[in-house]
Amino acid sequence: MIDEDRVKRFAGVLRRLRYRPISFDNPELFPEPDDYIYPNYVFFMVAIDHRTGFEKSTGSKYHGSDLLFYLARKKQIEEPEFFTAKNLRDISAEDIRQIFTFKGVTVRGAEERAFLLRDCAERLLERYNGDVMRLFKKAEFTLSSEKGILSRLREFRAYEDPMMKKSFLLLKILKRQGLRVKDPYNLGFPVDSVLIRLAISSRIVEPDEDLMRKIDSGERLTERETAMLREMTGKALIMLSAEVGMEPDVLDDILWTYGREIDSEKIVTPLDERVDREALRDFLLFIRSRFVKKIEFPPTWYF
Repeated sequence: MIDEDRVKRFAGVLRRLRYRPISFDNPELFPEPDDYIYPNYVFFMVAIDHRTGFEKSTGSKYHGSDLLFYLARKKQIEEPEFFTAKNLRDISAEDIRQIFTFKGVTVRGAEERAFLLRDCAERLLERYNGDVMRLFKKAEFTLSSEKGILSRLREFRAYEDPMMKKSFLLLKILKRQGLRVKDPYNLGFPVDSVLIRLAISSRIVEPDEDLMRKIDSGERLTERETAMLREMTGKALIMLSAEVGMEPDVLDDILWTYGREIDSEKIVTPLDERVDREALRDFLLFIRSRFVKKIEFPPTWYF
């Protein structure tokens, strides 16, 4: 299912972008970086960062995940310690609705997100004194040992995904703010619907005819088909990362930011000023090598 020749061609295009990575310090989305508020805010926000229902029709300059963070940051400015374990252990669905409503549009699944936040808060208080940085310290800043960061994150319902999408996203953001792990080579891609679709549309991943027919018809995929596509996408992107010589978290910036706009007639993103414009045209042509419908996945909070 992985086209290695296409991976190599894609790597050549990506090298020419000369991307300058972001730092996840936009004050409209994130608190001032520190050793407590910032990492715990990110830990809780990533826990509920999936299928928001915030589309462009809200009229905001932000949509999707970015709008979720924008609304959270507004609340955090009002109450600096809102996104901490001691405060979130009793959060309700109504609290979620009040915080995450924009121009009459409310985030999907308020009950589910409240449950995930309560679970994260309770376990963080029980096992790590309410501070995600203690989790990293207890793991000795190692990712993949038996008691490493990735294993410990799976203790939380929001982070139990076998493909570790949210775990890799959390680590990606904190890495830009100085978090150092002893085995960074074990970092992977936070594979979600955007990356799967981009992998197929760029033709670095080629599903078989039956699966492609289901995707084209808009039929909902099974959990097994979804897991297989996520696994193949993750493997293809690790190959691409190695080929281009770019760390997975940095490459993910590019692929996810442009990938989620793939249906736009004219793609414009905040990364445009951070890449070579001429190479960007070739990149956009490559990721739209074929049209792929928005894929219907089974309900999940994994991505």
